[in-house]
Amino acid sequence: MRSTGRIRKDVFGRTAGHCHFCGDSIVFENYGRGQPEGLDGAWEIDHVIQRGKGGARTIDNCLPACIRCNRLRWHRTGSELRELILLGLVAHDEIKRGSKLGQTILSLKTERLRRNDVRRKQGNVPFRLRTEAEVP
Repeated sequence: MRSTGRIRKDVFGRTAGHCHFCGDSIVFENYGRGQPEGLDGAWEIDHVIQRGKGGARTIDNCLPACIRCNRLRWHRTGSELRELILLGLVAHDEIKRGSKLGQTILSLKTERLRRNDVRRKQGNVPFRLRTEAEVP
């Protein structure tokens, strides 16, 4: 299925201009633009059942997703994504409480971001590593 303007409008309208995962507003004109850290309202067409898992290449299998959610989902099913969100809520609560587990989770997050930055080298110039103060 090729993403034409008509198809994009149909997919966009199915959720009245919101990401079908998180519910954040998306902007029709920002289709396919930006990186996860970039343009607000940027979105992509998400195959609800991924093509690699037997999902149809039809418009009936598509919903709009903000780039952040779509890139976090990757190959995960809806139930796998919901489990990750639930675990994220548990982690968030532990961090907010300042528990030892929360501190460990923050340390693991910092290390994961460091590894991601190293992995995302462009040519021989790595992305700038974030300091601990910059890690949300």
